[in-house]
Amino acid sequence: MPGPDSYTDRILQDLEASENGYFQIENSGGKAVLKITKPGTKGKKVDYKDVLARVQLFGVEGYNQEQIKKIVALAENKPIEIGTWSKGDPISSYADITISEDHMEAKMVLHPPKHGGDLLTEYQLREQIASVGISVGIIDVVIQNQIKNPNFFVPYTIAKGFPPVPGKDGQIKIYFRSDNKPQLEEDEHGRIDYKNIAVIQSVKPGDLIAERIPPKKGEFGKTVNGTIIPYQEEKAVDWHLGPNVELKEDKLYAKIAGRPVLSAAMEIKVDEVIQLEAVDYSTGNIDFPGTIIVEEKIGDGFSLTTNGSIIIRNSVGKAFLKAKGDIVLSGGFMGRGEGYIESEGNIYAKFVEQGKLAAQGSIFVEEAVMHSEISAKDFIRVMGGRGEVIGGTVIAGNSLTCAKLGAVVETKTKVAIGTPPELLDELNRMKKEIAEKEITLHKVQLTLTKLVEKSQKKELTLEEKETITKLKDANDKFTKVLEMESKQFETALGSYEPNPDAFVDVEREVFPGVDLSFGAGKNYRMGINSLVGKTHFYLGTDGSIQTERTVIRKED
Repeated sequence: MPGPDSYTDRILQDLEASENGYFQIENSGGKAVLKITKPGTKGKKVDYKDVLARVQLFGVEGYNQEQIKKIVALAENKPIEIGTWSKGDPISSYADITISEDHMEAKMVLHPPKHGGDLLTEYQLREQIASVGISVGIIDVVIQNQIKNPNFFVPYTIAKGFPPVPGKDGQIKIYFRSDNKPQLEEDEHGRIDYKNIAVIQSVKPGDLIAERIPPKKGEFGKTVNGTIIPYQEEKAVDWHLGPNVELKEDKLYAKIAGRPVLSAAMEIKVDEVIQLEAVDYSTGNIDFPGTIIVEEKIGDGFSLTTNGSIIIRNSVGKAFLKAKGDIVLSGGFMGRGEGYIESEGNIYAKFVEQGKLAAQGSIFVEEAVMHSEISAKDFIRVMGGRGEVIGGTVIAGNSLTCAKLGAVVETKTKVAIGTPPELLDELNRMKKEIAEKEITLHKVQLTLTKLVEKSQKKELTLEEKETITKLKDANDKFTKVLEMESKQFETALGSYEPNPDAFVDVEREVFPGVDLSFGAGKNYRMGINSLVGKTHFYLGTDGSIQTERTVIRKED
C-alpha cells in the first residue's frame, strides 16, 4: 500500500499540472524585460491582452506588439528585452477610441498623464471624437463625467447609433373570442358547471367579425458615423376567407347565423350549427362540416365527425367522436373499453370511465377518470368535483392536476409527464468532478491534521516537516480550484431554466399502485403507504423526481 509520501507526490503532481501560466515585467538597467512562465498541462495560458495592458500601464516605450505576441506564445520562462522604461518626460492624458464593426457603438479608454503631463480637456476629447467621424448618438454625460472624474483604463461607451425601427405588418383584428377556450367558472365549492362553459359563440347575419388593419411604416436608423440604415419593409396581410362570410372594403361580416371560427390556418369562417335530439338509427352516423349539438343520447356504435366542435348534453357510451374543434361531454363518457373520442382542440367531460380520449390541446374532467386511457399534448386537469384518477394510463405533455391519484385497493395507475430539463448531463458531470476534488481535499486536510497533532507531541523528522509544507501548499491550491469550479457550476446552473410545465399536482392523496414517469430512467413508484395532503412531483436539478408536500390529517 502506498505511503503518505507517494500520496502527497500525486497531489503535488496534480496541482503542478493544473497551474496557470503567469508573467513578469521588470526594470533591468532601464530596459523593460518580459518573462513568461508556461502553465501546467491542464492550466491556462497567459493571455497576450493581459501582458499588453500591463506594458501600457507601466509606460514601457519602444515595445513591439508582434514581439510580445511571440514571447507569449513561446513562453520560454526567461527574461527578454521588449523596450525601455520612461525617462520621466511629461506625457499628457489621451484617449483610445474604437468603433464597433457594425458602427453602432463607440468606446473610449482614457490613459493617465505621466511625469507631470496635462489632463485631457473636454474640448480636446470632442475634437478627437469628431476626427474619427463620430457625429451621431454622442453620450454627453459620459464625456463630461470622464473629464471631471476620469476613470483610467476602463472602457466607456461614448456614442450609440440608432437602430432602424422595422415596419409593422398589417394584421387581422378579430372581433370574436378566437382561442375557443372555455370560460371555466367554479362555484364556492370549487365545482365547474360543464353544461355552461360557453365554448360555442354565435353571430347573426350582418355582424362584424373581423377587420384588416393596414401596415405601419418603419423608421430609418443611423450609425455613429451618420450612415443611414434602412428599415425592414412592412407587409400587408391577406385575407383567408372560409364559407359564410362577406367582405366589404376592409371589414368582414357574417352572412348566416352560426358559429364564428378562426382556424389554425388563419381561415375565418362561420360554421353552420346542427342541433339533434339524438343520434341513432333514425339519423345514422353524422359527418357535418360545422358544429354538432346533441341534446339527448348517442346510440352505441354510432359516430360523429366534424370540422367544427361537438357538444353532447347527455352521457356518451360506446360512441366514436372526432372533431377538429373542441368536444364537450356534459354528461360524461362511459366507453366500456370500446368508445373513442379524438379532438384537435380540447376535451371537456363530467367523467370518463373505461374510455379512450386523445386531445391535441388539453383535457378537463370534473368528477373522475376511471380505468381509461387518456392523452393530451398540453395538460390534463381532473378537478372541480371528486377529481379522481383511478387506474388506466394518463399521458400529458406538460402536467397533470387532480385531487386523488390511484385508489385504496392499490389499482395500477400509470402516469407519464414531461421531459428532463436541458443541460442535465453537463450538470451531473460537473458535480461529479467537484465531488472528487472535495474528497481529495478532505484527505489532504486529514493527513495534515495528523502530522500537526504529532508535531505537538514530539519533534518531527526533517522529511515530515517538508511534508507538512507540501500539504499546506496543496490545501491552499485545492481550495482555490474548488472555489473556481463551484462558481462555474453555479453559472451553468443559472444558464437555463428547467421545464416549468413538467409536473404532477395531487391535491389530497396519492395511493399505492401509482407509477409516475418523467422520461427514460426517471420513474417514481409509490410504496406501501399513501401520501396524504397536497403533493407536487417535479424534476429536480439532478434529474431525479422530487416531491413537495403539505401534509394534512387523513379523514377517517
